[in-house]
Amino acid sequence: MYQDNRFKSSLRRSSSCKVAGFTVVELLLVLSVIALLMGIIIPVAGSVSRKAREVTERNGARQAITAWNAYAMDNNGRILPGYKANLTYYTPQGVKVTPETSQSGWPVAGRRYPLRLAPYLGNNFDVIYVNDQKAVLNRMRDQSPDDYLYAVSVAPSLGLNSTWMGGDENDGCFNPTLTQLLGRIHSDRLSTIRNPSKLIVFGSSRSGAGSYSEGYFRIASPTFSSRRWQDEYDEDDSASFGNVSGRWGGSSIVATVDGAVDSLTLEEMDDMRRWSDRADAADWVLAP
Repeated sequence: MYQDNRFKSSLRRSSSCKVAGFTVVELLLVLSVIALLMGIIIPVAGSVSRKAREVTERNGARQAITAWNAYAMDNNGRILPGYKANLTYYTPQGVKVTPETSQSGWPVAGRRYPLRLAPYLGNNFDVIYVNDQKAVLNRMRDQSPDDYLYAVSVAPSLGLNSTWMGGDENDGCFNPTLTQLLGRIHSDRLSTIRNPSKLIVFGSSRSGAGSYSEGYFRIASPTFSSRRWQDEYDEDDSASFGNVSGRWGGSSIVATVDGAVDSLTLEEMDDMRRWSDRADAADWVLAP
């Protein structure tokens, strides 16, 4: 009887082990289900993260174009000069600097739009330094005041269409001889713009300069007096598409004169009617 009870007890333990345990097949099935779920969850999470970053840049573009229009309203409709020497600008601390009071090493920074648009951004450069560039901005803040002043003007996430919107001295926009030959190259007043819903003011930019790669103060149009852009967008060459970044799946966030913010593919941006109010064709070039 004692042996019989021991035998029954052993059977119960053996049966319990079979119920509680997993076979190799069952374990493999569970692992395959987990792998399948991870394969679904990870791409979805990545897509959500990318979308959130895109929304952040859209918000920055919206605030930038609001500030740009506010500048024009405060200056009798005159558009913020795109890139020009001897202009008044503001330090990151909000200190006004005129051409007469500028210090050595600073004037070139004042030619770029960030320091001149600063008061209309509440002197908050986080508005135009977003996502990856936010970390860049934080590193800049650890530099000396002079170095920070220069650096903060260089690599905002959004580049300005400086040649056609406000004018860029590097393209001769303020050269009287060139103006006499070609007429006014750039738009300088809101009231003269015929296509405010089409014309790009700001766009996603890149420089390709080390840690500053996903930002630059200027974006250049597909053509000027000749073709500027290459035939193909090169991720390793920021100049291939005029410092325009297609970081949003081959598209760029843009803000137009009318205050709208949109996403345009690089193909859509390769159209001069998006850049210059004078352009009457996608492949238009500046000529006498």
